[in-house]
Amino acid sequence: MFMRSVLIVGCIVLVALLSGCMRIPLGSLWALKQFSFETFEPATLRLAMQLPQGVALKSGSLVVDSKIKREGEPLVEHHFVLHESKDRNDFIGLPPVDAAQGRWVVLKFDADEAARIRAMRQGLAARKTADAASGVKGKNSVEIGAAPKLCRTGAAVNGSAKVSGALYWEVDKGYVKVLRETSLDDLLKDMDDSKDVAAMPVC
Repeated sequence: MFMRSVLIVGCIVLVALLSGCMRIPLGSLWALKQFSFETFEPATLRLAMQLPQGVALKSGSLVVDSKIKREGEPLVEHHFVLHESKDRNDFIGLPPVDAAQGRWVVLKFDADEAARIRAMRQGLAARKTADAASGVKGKNSVEIGAAPKLCRTGAAVNGSAKVSGALYWEVDKGYVKVLRETSLDDLLKDMDDSKDVAAMPVC
């Protein structure tokens, strides 16, 4: 039921920033393979996005959706919210960004959301153990994903401006780059073919 792969990182905490795994830097793949959904601490996780001038994250948050599918049972859905951090310590380790290139936005789970994630994970583990003990077999899956809702702050937005992303989940690893520099136009098209800078809503 649990998945250990770069894909789960792409779905969980890449949080689909993006275009998925195609834009993960090759140099980051080994570090990302060490990410474990079973053991990572939600309160420690940080998702950083470098956003161009004139671009912001709507409501300063990102909703992560979880869908648990078990054969013969109703779909179970959970929704967890990453909130924008104002703590300067959360920006330590991120490369400097010139003001003309935009700014870093760091997202994290608050204590309540982190507790909910741990509870969901414990429930999955308990169910997995119970199924194994009883010999129950079936098609089960966990799907986790999200898409950032970007908006314009009012300033002119350059579609060729670069966006990048990084993930932090362990002190000894620091921030690991999970999205190589990608133009805003390309990122928007990756998320929705019909989207472009002109179609971005005003914050």
